[in-house]
Amino acid sequence: MASNNSRNNKTFFKNFTPLSVKDAPLPGHSLSSSEIIIISINATGTKLVTSRTDKTIRIWRCYPDKIDDALVIEDAHAKAVESISWEPNTEHSFASVGRDEYVKIWNAHTAQLERQFRVFKGDSNEPTSLKTVRYSSDGLILITVDRESIVSFFSVEHNYKKIYELTSITEPIYDVQWFHYNHSFFILALHNGNIPIYKLTTNEKDGITAQVEFKTEFTGHRSSATGIVIDPRGTYFAVGSGEGVVSIWDTQTMLHTKVISDIDESIACLDASRDGTYIAISYDKSQNIAIYDTVSGDRVFEVPNSESGQMTFSAIEWFPNKTSFAYSSDQGTVLTVMKKPEKVDRNGRNGRRNTAR
Repeated sequence: MASNNSRNNKTFFKNFTPLSVKDAPLPGHSLSSSEIIIISINATGTKLVTSRTDKTIRIWRCYPDKIDDALVIEDAHAKAVESISWEPNTEHSFASVGRDEYVKIWNAHTAQLERQFRVFKGDSNEPTSLKTVRYSSDGLILITVDRESIVSFFSVEHNYKKIYELTSITEPIYDVQWFHYNHSFFILALHNGNIPIYKLTTNEKDGITAQVEFKTEFTGHRSSATGIVIDPRGTYFAVGSGEGVVSIWDTQTMLHTKVISDIDESIACLDASRDGTYIAISYDKSQNIAIYDTVSGDRVFEVPNSESGQMTFSAIEWFPNKTSFAYSSDQGTVLTVMKKPEKVDRNGRNGRRNTAR
């Protein structure tokens, strides 16, 4: 059965069409000096954000058949934006960090800065250098990770007040993700290959008294754990690694269920489709992005012209409301959407296929 499903999935992607988006560089820049770092799509699939090495954030409006009407934020941070997180309770608000001490909250409708706050080390006035930002799945907590592996926790409903700081991690942190349990559990990807899980507990009365408890740690990767993705349905999480291996873990049993290891190259980015059926994997250097069936572990599609750029790794993001995805192409310089083909009826009229799988 898995083999038949794999063949069907390969046929499913065969007729997808890449649609490149017009994205002119800023004056003084060329496409080759303005590569895409991040692609991020909001929970309703109506807005898509990219960050580029020219320090811009570009906000795109997603239509049924195209992406257009870009708004450009210039010099969003002191350096290029390395992490973006959408506030899950709205479709228009997202946070960004970019190797300075600021967390900035943007309005995607207007491209205006809604608010910003500085992150300091402990109770000192020493600013930090932030590299990762993540909202919890209920939008009540925002966490940041800095270059010294300090994880800071902020209460969104209490004006982004810092409520906890985790300082016990000695390894570089390459990724952090929240599980789909409001703001209770989160998972880290560490330089030594380990994958620890922690629990955050906040006081129900005041909402700002908090503690973080180490729960468990998964091992097995022989090199750095480079990225984590959690299935939108919450049934599994997958971890990419420096040795080119992706491990898949069941969230109910917390057992390791599958390994994807057919390409011997470090994993740069991974993302799961809206129903968890597929996982997309990008690589550090010479490989195109590959899409795998998460049940069989078979590769079902290779995304054309999707190798990493000279300055950035290739990026890919699935849409949350349809089986389609956006990715960086032409060595990171062009934003492309892989568009699902339209169905043509007997009278030659176009009609959209049902996106349910």
